[in-house]
Amino acid sequence: MLSPKITRNITRIVPFGVLWLFFSLLYTVLEKGLLGNLDHYPITGVPYDFARNVFTIPAASLLMGILSGILEITYFSKRFIKKSFTAKIIFKSILYLLILIVFLLILSFINSLIAHNGQNINELSSPTRAFFTSYSIIGILLYIASIVVITQFYAEFRESIGLGTLNNFFLGTYHRPVVEERIFMFVDMKSSTTIAENLGHVKYFEMLKEYFFDLSGAVINHTGAIYQYAGDEMIITW
Repeated sequence: MLSPKITRNITRIVPFGVLWLFFSLLYTVLEKGLLGNLDHYPITGVPYDFARNVFTIPAASLLMGILSGILEITYFSKRFIKKSFTAKIIFKSILYLLILIVFLLILSFINSLIAHNGQNINELSSPTRAFFTSYSIIGILLYIASIVVITQFYAEFRESIGLGTLNNFFLGTYHRPVVEERIFMFVDMKSSTTIAENLGHVKYFEMLKEYFFDLSGAVINHTGAIYQYAGDEMIITW
């Protein structure tokens, strides 16, 4: 049986994959609408196969979404935890965009490799160069950048208000009040006033941030939910 922490991380990662899958399907349909009955890409000359793209592009995007979700949960969310909401979205979006450009470069080369049946390196790289030096890449990068920003906004918004709260919001729980039996725990810091006087207000609030961060992990590991913060008090519910 999966631990509460692993279960929570999976529920945090899956939406990244779902969002990327949705937008990739949308892109595939839009691409088909633009190319119509063409059997190749006009700029690169690479054969166009809608039946292949409708599978490969969403599959690659789903993989990219899951990988970005894993990267987000295991590294970026911790690395940028002290940044502001806006700064986190901007910095992480730029990093993800750079990673995706490399991914797109590799994907374009692989596509050329499949289409040209492994010809020499110059013939394989020619379509890739044509693609990355055309105006098409600008539109694609803007589309990808939009997806990255949307997923990052979702991730930061979810982390700010809590996964459970966001799920309840989308499911309409707050519009249909339900009586629940819940357990509450009130966790209060001992001698917080004395500590605050000794540390000073700036260092004290820095300590509070670390204090709540450490406690949050323990709460999550025991399937709890943080209902509210009140000064140095944390109200936990099950």
